[in-house]
Amino acid sequence: MLASQRPDGFWNPSLGDPAHLPGKESSGTALFCFGLAFAIRTGVIDRAAYLPVLARGWNALVRDAVHPDGRLGWVQGVGDQPESNQPVGHGSTADFGVGAFLLAGSEVARLNDH
Repeated sequence: MLASQRPDGFWNPSLGDPAHLPGKESSGTALFCFGLAFAIRTGVIDRAAYLPVLARGWNALVRDAVHPDGRLGWVQGVGDQPESNQPVGHGSTADFGVGAFLLAGSEVARLNDH
């Protein structure tokens, strides 16, 4: 998972093939950030090794996916495969993506308290 993070901090819809659906995707990125923040905070993984990965992902979400009015973009829609809801764009959103972003944000905030 770490090796498949994009240089801009996002993860693609397809982790196994960076050339397949190579765009940004917020819900997966947010869930990876949530998991990384939780694992760092609870000592499951090494803070020094994984905090830069988390920071790239979280900063990408805040910088590129959150709209000025608070909406979250780059969220892939529900489907049985990544191709079901392509293309994903800055205006693409869904409730579950917002929920994943809020989960990630809550863990990042808790991580900052430690």
